[in-house]
Amino acid sequence: MIIHCTKKLGAKLPEVSSEPLKSSNPLGGWHANLYTIDCRNCVMFCHDQTRFVLFMAGLKKEHFANLDFWFQDLFANTLLKLGYDTALIEKTHPLLTAMRFDTNCDRSVQGSMRTVRMMELESMLYRYSDVTELLPYSTSAQLNDRPVTVKGMKSNECLWPIRDMEAWLKAATGAGLH
Repeated sequence: MIIHCTKKLGAKLPEVSSEPLKSSNPLGGWHANLYTIDCRNCVMFCHDQTRFVLFMAGLKKEHFANLDFWFQDLFANTLLKLGYDTALIEKTHPLLTAMRFDTNCDRSVQGSMRTVRMMELESMLYRYSDVTELLPYSTSAQLNDRPVTVKGMKSNECLWPIRDMEAWLKAATGAGLH
Protein backbone atom coordinates (compact mmCIF):
# COMPACT_ATOMS: atom_id res chain seq x y z
CA MET A 1 0.00 0.00 0.00
CA ILE A 2 1.17 3.49 -0.76
CA ILE A 3 0.88 6.10 1.98
CA HIS A 4 1.47 9.69 0.90
CA CYS A 5 2.78 11.33 4.05
CA THR A 6 3.70 14.82 5.09
CA LYS A 7 7.38 15.63 5.58
CA LYS A 8 6.72 15.92 9.32
CA LEU A 9 5.50 12.32 9.46
CA GLY A 10 8.14 11.17 6.99
CA ALA A 11 10.87 12.30 9.39
CA LYS A 12 9.65 9.65 11.89
CA LEU A 13 9.50 6.78 9.38
CA PRO A 14 12.34 4.49 8.28
CA GLU A 15 12.12 4.78 4.47
CA VAL A 16 10.29 7.54 2.63
CA SER A 17 10.64 8.22 -1.08
CA SER A 18 10.78 11.78 -2.31
CA GLU A 19 9.62 10.46 -5.70
CA PRO A 20 5.95 9.53 -6.19
CA LEU A 21 5.40 5.78 -5.82
CA LYS A 22 3.05 3.80 -8.03
CA SER A 23 0.71 1.19 -6.63
CA SER A 24 -1.45 -1.48 -8.17
CA ASN A 25 -3.11 -2.32 -4.85
CA PRO A 26 -6.90 -2.35 -5.31
CA LEU A 27 -7.33 -0.64 -1.93
CA GLY A 28 -6.00 2.54 -3.50
CA GLY A 29 -3.79 5.19 -1.93
CA TRP A 30 -3.89 6.81 1.47
CA HIS A 31 -2.56 10.04 2.92
CA ALA A 32 -1.20 10.45 6.44
CA ASN A 33 -0.27 13.40 8.64
CA LEU A 34 1.40 13.69 12.01
CA TYR A 35 -0.17 15.94 14.63
CA THR A 36 1.00 16.80 18.11
CA ILE A 37 -1.98 16.95 20.44
CA ASP A 38 -1.54 17.19 24.23
CA CYS A 39 2.22 16.63 23.69
CA ARG A 40 1.41 13.25 22.08
CA ASN A 41 2.21 12.02 18.58
CA CYS A 42 -1.00 11.38 16.66
CA VAL A 43 -1.41 10.18 13.08
CA MET A 44 -4.45 10.56 10.86
CA PHE A 45 -4.80 8.44 7.73
CA CYS A 46 -7.23 9.34 4.95
CA HIS A 47 -8.22 7.13 2.03
CA ASP A 48 -7.76 9.17 -1.14
CA GLN A 49 -11.00 8.23 -2.90
CA THR A 50 -13.53 7.76 -0.09
CA ARG A 51 -12.06 10.17 2.51
CA PHE A 52 -12.38 7.39 5.11
CA VAL A 53 -10.15 8.35 8.05
CA LEU A 54 -8.34 6.48 10.80
CA PHE A 55 -6.93 8.23 13.87
CA MET A 56 -4.13 6.97 16.12
CA ALA A 57 -3.13 8.77 19.30
CA GLY A 58 -0.14 8.44 21.61
CA LEU A 59 2.32 6.89 19.16
CA LYS A 60 5.87 6.25 20.32
CA LYS A 61 9.03 5.44 18.39
CA GLU A 62 8.29 1.69 18.35
CA HIS A 63 4.82 2.34 16.87
CA PHE A 64 6.34 4.19 13.91
CA ALA A 65 8.72 1.29 13.30
CA ASN A 66 5.74 -1.11 13.06
CA LEU A 67 3.11 1.18 11.55
CA ASP A 68 1.81 -1.59 9.23
CA PHE A 69 0.61 -3.64 12.19
CA TRP A 70 -1.04 -0.69 13.94
CA PHE A 71 -2.73 0.49 10.74
CA GLN A 72 -4.09 -2.98 9.95
CA ASP A 73 -5.38 -3.41 13.50
CA LEU A 74 -7.07 -0.01 13.52
CA PHE A 75 -8.53 -0.44 10.03
CA ALA A 76 -10.01 -3.91 10.66
CA ASN A 77 -11.38 -3.05 14.09
CA THR A 78 -12.87 0.22 12.88
CA LEU A 79 -14.65 -1.70 10.10
CA LEU A 80 -15.95 -4.15 12.73
CA LYS A 81 -17.07 -1.25 14.93
CA LEU A 82 -18.99 0.16 11.94
CA GLY A 83 -20.80 -3.15 11.45
CA TYR A 84 -19.17 -4.19 8.18
CA ASP A 85 -19.68 -7.84 7.26
CA THR A 86 -16.86 -9.96 8.72
CA ALA A 87 -16.55 -11.87 5.42
CA LEU A 88 -15.77 -8.57 3.67
CA ILE A 89 -13.17 -7.68 6.30
CA GLU A 90 -11.54 -11.11 5.91
CA LYS A 91 -11.42 -10.67 2.11
CA THR A 92 -9.87 -7.22 2.59
CA HIS A 93 -7.10 -8.38 4.92
CA PRO A 94 -4.81 -9.87 2.19
CA LEU A 95 -4.92 -6.51 0.38
CA LEU A 96 -3.32 -4.78 3.38
CA THR A 97 0.19 -5.19 1.98
CA ALA A 98 3.36 -3.69 3.40
CA MET A 99 3.25 0.08 3.53
CA ARG A 100 5.51 2.15 1.34
CA PHE A 101 5.76 5.87 1.93
CA ASP A 102 6.31 8.89 -0.27
CA THR A 103 5.89 12.63 0.22
CA ASN A 104 3.70 13.16 -2.86
CA CYS A 105 0.68 14.76 -1.16
CA ASP A 106 -2.58 15.94 -2.69
CA ARG A 107 -3.89 19.24 -1.34
CA SER A 108 -7.53 18.14 -1.64
CA VAL A 109 -6.99 15.07 0.56
CA GLN A 110 -4.94 17.13 3.02
CA GLY A 111 -7.77 19.66 3.13
CA SER A 112 -10.24 16.89 3.97
CA MET A 113 -7.96 15.76 6.81
CA ARG A 114 -7.63 19.32 8.09
CA THR A 115 -11.42 19.67 8.13
CA VAL A 116 -11.83 16.42 10.10
CA ARG A 117 -9.21 17.56 12.57
CA MET A 118 -10.70 21.02 13.08
CA MET A 119 -14.41 20.21 12.96
CA GLU A 120 -14.77 16.67 14.29
CA LEU A 121 -11.71 15.73 16.31
CA GLU A 122 -11.40 19.03 18.17
CA SER A 123 -15.04 18.78 19.28
CA MET A 124 -14.41 15.25 20.58
CA LEU A 125 -11.31 16.40 22.46
CA TYR A 126 -13.28 19.11 24.22
CA ARG A 127 -14.75 16.43 26.52
CA TYR A 128 -11.41 14.83 27.46
CA SER A 129 -8.34 16.04 29.31
CA ASP A 130 -5.94 14.00 27.15
CA VAL A 131 -6.09 12.76 23.54
CA THR A 132 -5.14 9.24 24.64
CA GLU A 133 -8.50 8.97 26.43
CA LEU A 134 -10.19 8.70 23.03
CA LEU A 135 -11.01 5.09 22.21
CA PRO A 136 -9.21 4.35 18.92
CA TYR A 137 -11.82 2.23 17.11
CA SER A 138 -14.82 4.25 18.27
CA THR A 139 -13.09 7.53 17.46
CA SER A 140 -12.19 6.42 13.94
CA ALA A 141 -15.72 5.10 13.40
CA GLN A 142 -17.27 8.36 14.60
CA LEU A 143 -14.96 10.48 12.43
CA ASN A 144 -16.31 8.73 9.33
CA ASP A 145 -19.98 9.36 10.03
CA ARG A 146 -20.16 12.65 8.16
CA PRO A 147 -20.68 13.98 4.65
CA VAL A 148 -17.59 15.16 2.78
CA THR A 149 -17.37 17.45 -0.19
CA VAL A 150 -14.38 17.30 -2.49
CA LYS A 151 -13.08 19.85 -4.95
CA GLY A 152 -14.79 19.36 -8.30
CA MET A 153 -18.02 17.91 -6.91
CA LYS A 154 -21.37 19.44 -7.74
CA SER A 155 -22.97 21.43 -4.93
CA ASN A 156 -25.59 18.73 -4.30
CA GLU A 157 -23.05 15.87 -4.17
CA CYS A 158 -21.00 14.52 -1.29
CA LEU A 159 -19.13 11.46 -0.13
CA TRP A 160 -20.19 9.44 2.90
CA PRO A 161 -16.98 7.74 4.04
CA ILE A 162 -18.71 4.85 5.85
CA ARG A 163 -20.87 3.91 2.86
CA ASP A 164 -18.26 4.72 0.22
CA MET A 165 -15.49 2.69 1.90
CA GLU A 166 -17.78 -0.32 2.09
CA ALA A 167 -18.59 -0.01 -1.62
CA TRP A 168 -14.88 0.46 -2.40
CA LEU A 169 -13.93 -2.68 -0.46
CA LYS A 170 -16.67 -4.72 -2.11
CA ALA A 171 -15.41 -3.65 -5.53
CA ALA A 172 -11.74 -4.25 -4.56
CA THR A 173 -12.41 -7.75 -3.23
CA GLY A 174 -15.13 -8.78 -5.66
CA ALA A 175 -17.48 -9.23 -2.70
CA GLY A 176 -20.17 -7.13 -4.33
CA LEU A 177 -20.36 -9.48 -7.34
CA HIS A 178 -22.78 -12.39 -7.39
